[in-house]
Amino acid sequence: MKKLISYGSISLSLFLFQLVYHHFSHGVSSASLRYAWLIMAGAGLIWWLVGRLFSNKQLRLSSNLYHSGLACFITWCLLNGVLEIAGSDSPYLWLYVLLGGGFICSSLITLGWKEKRMR
Repeated sequence: MKKLISYGSISLSLFLFQLVYHHFSHGVSSASLRYAWLIMAGAGLIWWLVGRLFSNKQLRLSSNLYHSGLACFITWCLLNGVLEIAGSDSPYLWLYVLLGGGFICSSLITLGWKEKRMR
């Protein structure tokens, strides 16, 4: 329940941010900024479901990697949206997508690892 509240409040904050930003953008909009909150809400729902399937000890490393990847994707969405509205671009934005995908793939790989037992 705590995870759902956290993801919900972050999604709501992103939604309100994009509303305010689009209000003051003089009619220019950006799809990546407009839908960043949906990525957060969907990712939160997916991770909540994954948490129901695996034990807490297996989830610690995977959770850290997953949330790092999610932070990269959300940062990319926000920066890309702001730069699109400003009429600019950056050659380095693809690094956020690459790192985010790498972190999320790593989190999925670590979910399959077996727990090591201490003797």
